[in-house]
Amino acid sequence: MEGTMKAMVLESPKKLVLKELPIPKPGPRDVLLKVKYAGICGSDFPIYNEGLFVPKLPQIIGHEASAVIVEKGEAVHDFEIGDRVTGTNIQFCGHCPACKATPPGEPAWNCENIATMGLGFGVPGVFAEYFMIHDVIPGLSLVKIADTVDDLEAATIEPMCTGAGWYSVPDPKPGDKIVITGAGIIGESVLQQLLSIPDLEIVMVDYSQMRLDIAKKMGAHHICNPAIDGDALDFVINLWGNKEFLYNYGDRISGNADIVYECSGNAKAWGQAIQIAKPGGKVCTVGTCEGMAEVFPQWIQLKQVQLLGGLYGSIPQSAADMDAGKLKVRDLVTHVFPLEKLDEAFHVAMDAQHALKVLIKVDKRAPDYPYHKLGG
Repeated sequence: MEGTMKAMVLESPKKLVLKELPIPKPGPRDVLLKVKYAGICGSDFPIYNEGLFVPKLPQIIGHEASAVIVEKGEAVHDFEIGDRVTGTNIQFCGHCPACKATPPGEPAWNCENIATMGLGFGVPGVFAEYFMIHDVIPGLSLVKIADTVDDLEAATIEPMCTGAGWYSVPDPKPGDKIVITGAGIIGESVLQQLLSIPDLEIVMVDYSQMRLDIAKKMGAHHICNPAIDGDALDFVINLWGNKEFLYNYGDRISGNADIVYECSGNAKAWGQAIQIAKPGGKVCTVGTCEGMAEVFPQWIQLKQVQLLGGLYGSIPQSAADMDAGKLKVRDLVTHVFPLEKLDEAFHVAMDAQHALKVLIKVDKRAPDYPYHKLGG
């Protein structure tokens, strides 16, 4: 496809510029996609604010989108022009030790350079009229959108995939007491996956009452706003009891949660998650934490809390769950902005008191949806 496209380019921290750029040309194993809706992710904030997480600027950032295939390479199978899709760029460098140790034909998930080629990080992202996914892996890096899922909902498949990948990692069982810190879309993705397990009791913690009210509507059994309800550790102790452990005795020693999913990426919450977990409990570090967390070593050594880290996600599972009606995302999208107002959209998205998920309507001809307000 020849011609130019509109793109919002992050030239330097906090400087987004609308530019007219050549439409990229796909190679034999690539697809060219026309964006319908795109999403602002929490991991986009440090890129926008400080230029973190990307090898260099300028860059077209953003990695969440619903799109349509408009051109594909001759080696791309299982997809046709006009297919509605979502996905992300998954490329392996092929020359690092992890890649060399991976059997031919298998994904090298431990590739040392995989992040440098991530969509909206190392390769141009979705805040543009068109973007490319390179070296397509059908059903993994590119998946079809079911007819039951509209374009706006489909733009949340990627962030909702975090819960699809993470929720089962600590092996939650019926009857477990669960705490989720952070009621943004990542916390929501975990919550909605956990609701399929019977007899769980779930507490959602956040400083945004608006987000907590949505979490309650989605199925959280308890909500805790520390600004209103007091410290989260006290809230959990009052709910489920205090737990002493070796050499640590008193009335406010430890929470009694079987599992804590830390989804906020806040350093203070990260540290407190270890306090909230019961002795021998599990803490999942779901949110990407930017700062240094303060942790008392005995919380790990003597309390024997298991810290579970990693990047987990399943776009195919998220897409299937949305098609099946398991994931409810309409109430999570609070604002929609046109592409040229991306800078304003970032400021709204970073206001957790008044926004949850902010989307960008890139294709002006894409339908609007009555359950959302169009920002600007």
